[in-house]
Amino acid sequence: MHGYTQLLQKQLAGSDSPRALHALAVIETQTRLLSRLIADLLDLSKIQAGKLTFIEETVNMDTLVREIAEQFQQTTPRHQITLEGDTSGTIVGDQERFSQVLNNLLTNAIKYSPESERIIIHLTSTAEYLTVSVQDFGIGIPKTEQEKIFERFYRVAGKHRQTTAGLGIGLSIAQQIIEHYEGKLWVESVEGQGSTFSFSLPR
Repeated sequence: MHGYTQLLQKQLAGSDSPRALHALAVIETQTRLLSRLIADLLDLSKIQAGKLTFIEETVNMDTLVREIAEQFQQTTPRHQITLEGDTSGTIVGDQERFSQVLNNLLTNAIKYSPESERIIIHLTSTAEYLTVSVQDFGIGIPKTEQEKIFERFYRVAGKHRQTTAGLGIGLSIAQQIIEHYEGKLWVESVEGQGSTFSFSLPR
């Protein structure tokens, strides 16, 4: 579906068919969403079976975060994504899995701050740990639900949250990835003021 959609977009590029191009753009967006949901479900199945795979390689976290932030900036003109600080080093782990965690946190930050224009990624480090935090200024999460959001299939209640797409498994998968490396994933949030999701990894 995705391949044929791109083919049609190329064939219609420059033509006087704005409605058709808009329809194809919608199809492409929904196909990407479907692909992400399928990938998450497959990962969830692997986690339940104890077969989620990891590749060990040297990862420059600062470079990885910067590249992903640039990719997201191109797709979200409403939000200004800025980086603060650095981790000043490398870590051994699976770059694709770390990317998966960052993608989930940034996707959520954009999704749950529709009226805000800022997202800040904080990078910090100590001799033992490096930490990445994604801060938004959106709707926030009630205190009573902050621990539950890492449970599989859990969706926070409320009309603004239930109208957003998703299965409620992205954070659960992200937590499993971080915990595989003996790290920690957590959230700090004030309802109505925004949320900051952070993960720390041992060097």
